[in-house]
Amino acid sequence: MKTAESKPVLSIKKRLITLTVAAATVLIAISWSLIFAESKHEIDEIFDARLGQSAKLLALSAPQLLKMPAEQMDQFYEDWYRGISNHASFSDDDPTPFGHPYEQKLMFQLFDTRGKVLLRSPGAPLHPLSATDNIGYHPITFDDQLWRSFQIRLPFNDTNQDAAFLVVAEKQAIRDELIDEIAFSTGIPQLLLIPCLALAIILLVNYVMLPVGELQQALSQRTINKLHAIRVSQPTVELKPLIDQLNYLLSELDKAWVREKRFTHTAAHELKTPLAVLRLNAENALSSDNPADLQSDLSHILKGIDRTDRLIQQLLMLARVESGNTFSFSHLDLMECLREVIASLAPLALKQEQNLSLDGPPSLTIEANLPLLHSLFSNLIDNATRYAGEHADINISVQTSDPDHVLIRVCDSGQPIPDAIRERMFEKFFRANTERGDGAGLGMSIIRDIAELHGGTISLEPQSSTGKNCFQVTLPLRTVRIQ
Repeated sequence: MKTAESKPVLSIKKRLITLTVAAATVLIAISWSLIFAESKHEIDEIFDARLGQSAKLLALSAPQLLKMPAEQMDQFYEDWYRGISNHASFSDDDPTPFGHPYEQKLMFQLFDTRGKVLLRSPGAPLHPLSATDNIGYHPITFDDQLWRSFQIRLPFNDTNQDAAFLVVAEKQAIRDELIDEIAFSTGIPQLLLIPCLALAIILLVNYVMLPVGELQQALSQRTINKLHAIRVSQPTVELKPLIDQLNYLLSELDKAWVREKRFTHTAAHELKTPLAVLRLNAENALSSDNPADLQSDLSHILKGIDRTDRLIQQLLMLARVESGNTFSFSHLDLMECLREVIASLAPLALKQEQNLSLDGPPSLTIEANLPLLHSLFSNLIDNATRYAGEHADINISVQTSDPDHVLIRVCDSGQPIPDAIRERMFEKFFRANTERGDGAGLGMSIIRDIAELHGGTISLEPQSSTGKNCFQVTLPLRTVRIQ
């Protein structure tokens, strides 16, 4: 259900492609701008240098040009321009034997301090193009067009009152045209590069994201009944930790699901019989008119309730132990724990006239979970008291087998355990000697799981010459939990 606080789902692939293409476009635009700016600067430098050089050449030639009749100079220019026009009738970009058509976009003018134009090129006005104090480079406007001009003073003698000024001008459109052509020639390939780069980025991102897509497909195929490990044909450094963690979680989920199904099946199966017996005894009690039979039926009901309660407690303990990830470990006194267990089971031992004894140091500190450890020894010693028989000796001994481990032995003098039972002793729901007990066959399995959860072991020792049944539990003093 979508809530007001839910956010739209973002696509990493689309964001990566979009941001990469956008970044590449911006970088290309910046590159083009820098190229354009640098080209414009270089063109201005070259054209300004040409203007300055032309002005200086004209300045050196000015004295001779002033001696030439104006009509003769005009005739020279007219012949030159006519030759250029005749040879450049189709294009103004190609040079001719008489010069370049662009010469018509250039002009010069020589005028004195009184504003009299002494010398000019065809197309130049009869009045001064610039003021006398505009020495150097300056923009000017003539015939509604912008020109770039360079002006020098002739001769280079500040005391000479007959000084003249030479202006060489060039249409700004010439430079703008060249700059536009450079911008166009460099911009078009870069504009074409953007879709090509976008296509390349899309292909590369799709290729690089293949493992992610494969992982997504693998996850979509997992269900509660299909929790096997994920395999990616092209694992990557970035995805491997994620895949490993997902496989670990899938494995734990599969184990939990198996435990849940097994627990449900076991509980239903194991509770079915005692409940049926309880129902039968209750029906017998309701229909019985004999006080003795009624008392017997009620006694059987109480025993059935005790057995059902014991079964439920064992099932719950089995489920907790098999989960294995919710227990905290702390330092505790092992001897104190054993004394508490023996004290709780002493009434059952006294009822059967059994002898319970504990041998070991006054105290011994280990790292463990107290409720689990209490359950381990309660089940182990309780089994001994239930199955050893009357007048049996039950001895619990504690000793450190090495600097890192402690050995606990629980021995009873009851009937030797047959070899067939020894082999299946720690199987779940295996019940031996059912005529002498009311267990559910979970006690020894729970003991083994608790020992393994603490990083320890439990085993049934071979039959000794004394005929005793001895269970041996080894626990580390400092627990390394088994995951």
